[in-house]
Amino acid sequence: MKDRIEAALGRFGGYVATHPWRVILFVLVLTGALGTQIQHFHLETSNDKFFHPDDPVRVQNQAFQDTFGRDSLVAVVLQPATSVFDPAFLEVLRDLHAAIEEEVPLVVEVTSLWNVRETLGNAEGLEVRDFLEEWPETPAALADLEARARSNPLYRNFMLSEDGRATMIVIETEVYSQIGRVDDALGGFEDESDALDASPRRYITGEEDARIVAAVESVLERVPEDVEIHVAGMTSFTTVLNRVMLPDMVKVTMLSILVVTVFLAGLFRSVLGVALPLVTVLLSVFATMSTMGAVGIPIMAPTQIIPSFLLAVGIGGAVHLVAIFYQGLRRNLSRNDAIVHALSHSGLPILMTSLTTAGGLLSFIPAALAPISHFGIIGPIGVLYALGYVLVFLPALLAVVPIRRVSRDVESDDAVSQRILVATGRFSTRRPALVLSVWSVVLVAACVGIPRIHVGHNMVEWFPPDADIAKAIGFLNESFGGAASYEILVDSGRENGLHDPEVLRRLEAVSEHVLQTEAAGLRSGKVVSIVDIVKETHRALNENRPEAYAIPGDRELVSQELLLFENSGSDDVEDVVTSDFETARLSARLSFGDGSFFVPYLEAVRPGIERILGPDLEFEITGTYRLVGNTIDAALTTMLRSYSTALVIITVLMVLLIGRVRLGLLTMIPNLAPVLFTLGMMGWLGFPLDMISLMTASIVIGLAVDDTIHFMHNFRREFEAGEEVEAAVDHTLRSTGQALLFTSCVLAFGFLMYTQAYMLHLYSFGVTVSTAIVVAFLADVTLAPALVATFAARLSGRSEKA
Repeated sequence: MKDRIEAALGRFGGYVATHPWRVILFVLVLTGALGTQIQHFHLETSNDKFFHPDDPVRVQNQAFQDTFGRDSLVAVVLQPATSVFDPAFLEVLRDLHAAIEEEVPLVVEVTSLWNVRETLGNAEGLEVRDFLEEWPETPAALADLEARARSNPLYRNFMLSEDGRATMIVIETEVYSQIGRVDDALGGFEDESDALDASPRRYITGEEDARIVAAVESVLERVPEDVEIHVAGMTSFTTVLNRVMLPDMVKVTMLSILVVTVFLAGLFRSVLGVALPLVTVLLSVFATMSTMGAVGIPIMAPTQIIPSFLLAVGIGGAVHLVAIFYQGLRRNLSRNDAIVHALSHSGLPILMTSLTTAGGLLSFIPAALAPISHFGIIGPIGVLYALGYVLVFLPALLAVVPIRRVSRDVESDDAVSQRILVATGRFSTRRPALVLSVWSVVLVAACVGIPRIHVGHNMVEWFPPDADIAKAIGFLNESFGGAASYEILVDSGRENGLHDPEVLRRLEAVSEHVLQTEAAGLRSGKVVSIVDIVKETHRALNENRPEAYAIPGDRELVSQELLLFENSGSDDVEDVVTSDFETARLSARLSFGDGSFFVPYLEAVRPGIERILGPDLEFEITGTYRLVGNTIDAALTTMLRSYSTALVIITVLMVLLIGRVRLGLLTMIPNLAPVLFTLGMMGWLGFPLDMISLMTASIVIGLAVDDTIHFMHNFRREFEAGEEVEAAVDHTLRSTGQALLFTSCVLAFGFLMYTQAYMLHLYSFGVTVSTAIVVAFLADVTLAPALVATFAARLSGRSEKA
């Protein structure tokens, strides 16, 4: 079978060499047609997009937004050098509030000390007014204003920081996208408007969020310099993340291209030796990005590695093909015969490496998280694109470009690297017990480090500590009881069920339970619900006496007081209950940090909520931070399955492609060694296992098999030709050793470019993958020869087939 495939590839090479312009034109037309879809290529940072559209967590969160509006807010925190209640600062706050309402697009409501509700009783009954409705004109009025603000439970950790030195402006934005919607005031066509309203609603886009945040930042430029400003909230966070993702992706890709260029120049020492492989692989990356645009798959945080990943992977096959092509020319073969020789010699290993890499990545498809699943779709497509361009387009280019002189032979026997590689192979085959012992000690030490790995999903730590967004979130966590929130929805089971004092008391008890529970380093700093409105109203209607800040004991009284509150002109009730008063919303503020702590925190909070509410009140926990918490939990659940699947797929492919069961199984040992080493290194160095590094193992296996296949394929050819193990290893390293070294260097240095990214989580990813590639190369030139030498007697059955 192997011989027939190699012969077929050789015949195909002959066709390409004979009709190169036909092949080039065909490939360019297909690439151009696919390239028309690049316009749809886009970035996405929304937390709900981490989950598939039918994921229960995402569906639940979207149902919440449909009912109560968006919980992803923009929070602007202001800390003046003087005091929040300094008259000059209050004027700044007033003007800033008005400017945000007027100039920031897609705003639903702006809440600050200027307009936050204050519920009071007067001679006429109930008054719900804006807090600064009466501007303080005297020191006494100002002192009274400050006293009222500090004593109001609603304002603490909401409008005012715990120490009262900072205040917050909360900006609520539209839930649904306004792109393409018709303004009834302009159109006046009722039928069109009705039809549009009946169409499926699209949630607000990252592009619209970016406009919102940019407008807020523009307004904040007018704030005096002596006021410390922090802008946080999930809308701001995802927008900032979106801003840095694209520059990081471009920067790392360009640096990877530079690395490839330098190594190609050093290897081939000719312009064509640099240009042809580079152009070939870049076209495959372009085709992959265009495919993502065509099928609507966006770039997200875990998938921003795709361009440089495909560049690093694709260049390996191109180098092997061009190296063997030049080798043929040095043996005085004609250009066409050199192309045939290159495809028949290296075409099958290139095909095998692409299939195994793609097979390993396919294991990501069943992942519960959408971006990881997308990587399992786009990754194999990109690898196969690279395969097609290398085996079809690159030989056609080699057939038509002018070659004035032949590059130096990259496999020259007198090369220093060549002599070192051959000597290493001989040492490993002559002293296999020593080599295997050393590897065993290293891998045991690595396995000891694996349990030390911390599983985490702290998106704040993706940014440098001095980044504005990181400092803003840290300030809110410390001063306002948290920079994130989750939602508890309690269903009373009947219309107006929330008028029942007993139900309200249970909600109050839930709030107290949430505020008092600390688990996994998390504790809620604020809970807002209908209970606050009920207690405020009852106090106001009882001469504003502090002891009346309680839930009335009579259902009818609750109903009457809530009716009075709604008739006062305030619409705050609709933010915390459904219109039929059946379902209540409790918003709990929490520190924004490591999302992996949220699930154990919920496990600690949930039993108390169940106990308090009892069997007759149902509840669910949702909100944006629930999405963040479930992200890493879902990733862990699926990645273990993905690792197992990748291992099985690659093992089966290795056995089938190498053609011998024993040799195929033996080959998996050098492939698993870098995975174990890398995971152990992460544990010892304290690198977290996050959304990006969770994919490391499958990526490393997919990359490691490439060099292993080239080594084992050529070893098998020499071994079955009658060579002894040492001679077969010697010839293998002479024929392909430097190409293996080169591709490993390109991959290692290419992924090392991630250390130059702005986002810190990419740094650890670059270090771990680069280290794994180096270890994989060392395994191929030391561990693999030692293994084949140790099991030579069992491998000597040269007639055995899989």
